[in-house]
Amino acid sequence: MVHEITDETFEAEVAQSAVPCVIEFTAGWCDLCADMVAACERLSERFAGEVKFCTVDIDAQRALRIKFAVASLPYVVFVANGTKAPLFDEKVSEERLEERIRRALAGDALPTACPL
Repeated sequence: MVHEITDETFEAEVAQSAVPCVIEFTAGWCDLCADMVAACERLSERFAGEVKFCTVDIDAQRALRIKFAVASLPYVVFVANGTKAPLFDEKVSEERLEERIRRALAGDALPTACPL
């Protein structure tokens, strides 16, 4: 299951989440984003209980677009323990996304991790 996050629900749904979150930033006009949402849906089943998958519509949720400095789509971010780290700013295969998530869960340092 992929959770739709809004500016208003971000704090409770993501920042205070007991499990790490993967957020895909999307827009209705972004064809590549639809493919990534489908991949996140499938991955959410594989990572059930380990990772919460979320989506944010950048056109509707401007505060989150600014907070995460979204400059291109699709944009995927890993959020855990009060930090955020970009995973990808392009369309990637489901396998590549899964590998990066597994690395992040294993504690591999993500080079651009910073506080929320």
